[in-house]
Order: sequence, then C-alpha cells, then structure tokens
Amino acid sequence: MKIPAKVTALSLCLAVPLVFAGSEKVEDLSIWKLPPAPIPADNPQTAAKIALGHRLAFDIRLSKNDSMSCAHCHVPAVGGGGPTPRAFGHGGELGRWAPTWINSAYYTSLFWDGRASSLEEQTGALPGHMGPISAPGEMAGDVPEIVNKLNAIPAYKQAFQTAFGSGATPQTIAQAIASFERTLVADQSPFQKYVNGDTTSISDAAKRGFEVFRGKGVCTICHAPPTLTDNKFHNIGVPVAGPLAEDLGHFDVTKKDSDRGAFKTPSLYNASSLAFFMHNGAFSRMSQVIAHYNQGGDPKNPNQSRLIFPLKLSDKEQEDLMAFLETLTDKRLDALSAPADLP
Repeated sequence: MKIPAKVTALSLCLAVPLVFAGSEKVEDLSIWKLPPAPIPADNPQTAAKIALGHRLAFDIRLSKNDSMSCAHCHVPAVGGGGPTPRAFGHGGELGRWAPTWINSAYYTSLFWDGRASSLEEQTGALPGHMGPISAPGEMAGDVPEIVNKLNAIPAYKQAFQTAFGSGATPQTIAQAIASFERTLVADQSPFQKYVNGDTTSISDAAKRGFEVFRGKGVCTICHAPPTLTDNKFHNIGVPVAGPLAEDLGHFDVTKKDSDRGAFKTPSLYNASSLAFFMHNGAFSRMSQVIAHYNQGGDPKNPNQSRLIFPLKLSDKEQEDLMAFLETLTDKRLDALSAPADLP
C-alpha cells in the first residue's frame, strides 16, 4: 500500500528538527515536552481539592452496596487501567476495557467513544451525565444517596468545607475527582527527562526506538507530540473480543458512518505497565499491539482507517520500539495508593 503523502511529510518533520550549539548539531526536542495540564477556569486546582479527590477516587462508598471504587478499574499497579480485559461492574462483564487515567488531563473528550467533554462529566456524578459512579452496569451509585452519605461523615464534611466552602454536592464530588485526575501526569518518566536534557535517562535501544516511533513506524500521525494523542478517533482494525459482537464506538456519538468502529487515540504514557490494550482488551502484551500495527491492522475491516497500513518493521526495529515505549513509564504513578487519611 502506498503511504499517504501527509503521513510521510509529518513523520519527517518530527524526525529532523535540529538547532546548532556552536559547531555541534543538537536536536531540539521541545515539542515533546509535556505542557502543564489544562485547568478549567471554573475548577481551579487547590491542594485541598486534590487531596479530597484522591480520597474519593479510592472510596468504595461511591458505589452501590459500598462494593467498588474508581481505583478498582483504574488500578495504579497496572498503569492506571483495568486489570481485566473488560471492566466488571454491577452489570457483570462490560464491553470495554477500562482505559488508564494517566495523562487524562490532556484529553479533549473522555470515554473510548468521546461522549463526555470533561473529566467532571466523565465521573458520572453530575446530573444528566452518565458515568462510572452512576452507570447501573458499573459502580451503580445513587448520587443523592452518596451526597447524603458523605455529608454524614465528619471528616468528609470538613474536607468538602475546606475545599469548596460547602458540603458535598454532585458538582463538588465531580470537581474534586477531576482535580485529582489532573495531577496524574507522567512528567517524571525517563523519556520526559530525556527531552528535558538528560541524555543518559534512556538507553541506546530506546533512542533507536524513538527514531522508529517518529519515522518508519509513523506512530506520530495519531500519537502526536507532546501528549502522544491527537485527541481524535480512528478505526484501526482491532479484532472483536469480549461480549459485544459489534461496538460502533464514536459512531454512537456522531452518527457519522465514517466513525463506525472508531475509538479515541489514547496517550501512551505508562502503557508498558498496562495489563491489556485497545478499547476491548483484545491484546495483553505490547508486542501484540506492535505486531497488529506492523501487519497493517485488519485489511478486511471495511471501515479501517487509511492511516493503517503494513509498516514492514524488522524484529530489531520492533524490539527497539518496545524499548522506547518503556521509557514513557512514570513509576511514581504506578505506585499510587489509597490515601492514609481515607475516612
């Protein structure tokens, strides 16, 4: 298959930016530096709000029968994503894998299909916005009941008062959790240290893999710098897995035929820690993901994006690409745990 011209042009642009330092050529990697997380004007970050959100994200009392928390599906030890191929909730096995919450601050839409426009909406605590907390098949929480429950706990009542100047409400619950999630930025990963000037932070194999990533692998067309997502939706020919015979993805939001089977491009930070990959958990190893792209996805899929084509990467190039992807892991975030002061 002929590689689209715009693919080749962008890849070359990302591959060769250089600046001169005296007589030595030094590559300018500034476009790869993660920027500060975008913060909405109506929900500014505060230490009290972040601490409260940390508590709430690990608290099972936000669910039906006090049975699960946000962190049951977004497990830090496996990269902040689901520990099973598809998430499990009060509806049993769901159709999609729980994506990582790391770097979610940079997304312009949330969920695999993009149906939420903010982290606040995504929580499911806000009226009119179904999400994990309130979705019957997931945490199945009754939001008014959760509000009453939290306000009846002295430590929580004080925490909400400190953070918001009032007790718990659907809005303050959503804002606190979203504020916490906006701190989950992988800015201490070896790759971020590398692009900030520490040339010893990644191996030679990883450096070669970086060249594959932005060159022959054309990964940057969708996993664009600096956040490694284009915040768009693509059908990449993922095989069917799990209880759903068909998942229409972004089509369910837009009703456009071009969006059939298209899912949001995830950021790749901490991806090497994940237990599963793709919207339906179809793969359990990063090597399988790379092999899928290398073979050109599924050419028999009539809706597969034209951006997916055989890459013809050698075994060595695939190994180096894997080494690069491992440098995107910020181990601090994999070690995250429930706060000691959870009421």
